[in-house]
Amino acid sequence: MAYITQRRRSVRSSSVPRRFNRRSPVQVRTRIPQRFSQLKYSRIIFLIALFLTLNWTVGGVLKLLFPAAKPQPQTQIIPISAPATTDTDQTVVYNIKTPPNLAQSQELQMIIDGAVDIAKNQGLPTESLSITLINVSNNSTHTLAGYNNNTLRFPASVAKLFWMVQFFGYAEKGYIPKESPFYTDLSQMMRISDNDSASRIVDAITQTKSGENLDPSELDKWVEKRIQVNQFFEKSGYTGINLTTKNYPITGVGEKPIGRDLQLRENPAYSQGNFVTTDQTARLMYEIYTKQAISPLASTKMAYLLTRDLNPKAWKNIDANSVEGFLGESLPPDIYYGSKVGYTSRSRQEVAFVRTLNDQAIYILAVFGDDPAYAKNERVFPDISRYIFNRLNQTSRKTTPEKVSKLNQL
Repeated sequence: MAYITQRRRSVRSSSVPRRFNRRSPVQVRTRIPQRFSQLKYSRIIFLIALFLTLNWTVGGVLKLLFPAAKPQPQTQIIPISAPATTDTDQTVVYNIKTPPNLAQSQELQMIIDGAVDIAKNQGLPTESLSITLINVSNNSTHTLAGYNNNTLRFPASVAKLFWMVQFFGYAEKGYIPKESPFYTDLSQMMRISDNDSASRIVDAITQTKSGENLDPSELDKWVEKRIQVNQFFEKSGYTGINLTTKNYPITGVGEKPIGRDLQLRENPAYSQGNFVTTDQTARLMYEIYTKQAISPLASTKMAYLLTRDLNPKAWKNIDANSVEGFLGESLPPDIYYGSKVGYTSRSRQEVAFVRTLNDQAIYILAVFGDDPAYAKNERVFPDISRYIFNRLNQTSRKTTPEKVSKLNQL
């Protein structure tokens, strides 16, 4: 481009044809000077800077003369539990108001009878045994059968299943502002049944704290908050449920309740310990895995926390695992399995969701053995579980009770 410019500049006026020189010159209009046309750019910039400086100076003086009110420090804990429940207040009630419409199944009942026989043949007290089985493999009809399935029994750590559901219910309603700070406690509570984590979750959903003894008036207020965990489920058809007592041992507390927790436990008017039925436990599991519990998103999160790996490599070398001696030990590893177990020196419990890859068997099984004999016996739960798994895989939807009875005798 520089070369072209240079060539153009070297062209002499004499080389231009004369006919172009003869044309009248172009008339250029003269601009009339305006008011600010002769201002230099530097002066304009100076005026702008001066204006901004004056603006900032005046603003600063006004802030000094009229300072904004200082924020007050937070002196009270922000309540995360719901307000007191009334007949018209539904915000603290579990969202599924009525039990699921499950059909009683004679076919399933025959299978349950066979499971009870397994416990009886191992010399275990069947009056201390409760079983609930829900078959969901048929899309059109979900069926139910059980044994002592409406008897209230001690759930041990299966209570954590209910506490988890209430936590997500409160989180979605905004009573627990942030879910993420509790994720570790939720995971530890559900995956390894950690009692310390469960204690903090109970504190969060009831806005209570464990501690020293309280005088009667203060204890009444404290208990009123703690029993919210019962009210959350009672108004949705979970009749007679009690989940106000924490699981022990707890670090820094010991093997059993002390202080106000002991006051709660020792007063029959307040609580006589935790109690649920296998029907209630299986129902809650059913509502989680049908994505009805709280919301589809919350149900998905809870199902994730319940998922267990049945591959022996995942649990065999862990001392206090939740597979050995329970329903999952005898099942094949290539299935989906979600569960929550409970165990004490006096009882053994579990609720599980089982689904095969081909969907031949999809069911929920809850088994409570509320006697020291079940705590000592590490074979009865795996044996009952495998028996039911085999029956539901071998039994088609058109199988008659007579065929099921023959299978029970195998």
